[in-house]
Amino acid sequence: MLTPYKIADYCKEYHPAWTCTMPDGCPPEDVLVPSEHPFFRLAKQAESYSEADFKSYAETDPKHHWGKQLPLAVGLSLIDNETKARRNLKLPMFRQYKGIISLVLNPTDGVVKQTGIHRSHYTWWRTQHFLVSNLKMLQI
Repeated sequence: MLTPYKIADYCKEYHPAWTCTMPDGCPPEDVLVPSEHPFFRLAKQAESYSEADFKSYAETDPKHHWGKQLPLAVGLSLIDNETKARRNLKLPMFRQYKGIISLVLNPTDGVVKQTGIHRSHYTWWRTQHFLVSNLKMLQI
């Protein structure tokens, strides 16, 4: 389930410790708070995941000038549909990815917002509370 929240209300209630310093306007004002909500993330390897699979664009390319895209660049891309995640693996633009990570998010893991042109794509602003050890790889 995803519950609409104002980011100020989320911060008051959950006191998040973000995984990085958030720029102005990040996370955005209107967010969704997940509760036992399944998501999927593409992984570089087919059989396992690593911390590298949870690095944002801003972390992997810190010298890049992101401009207005910075709030999205500090977040992580998620897909809310397993079928769509599997289809994405077959697209040339995602050829560097070989696997799919399944994760279930809860309020203390951070907030999400539907972003991009596809309704199944979300950006996730992660907290330090999220444990990478609670993930599983899907069979491809």
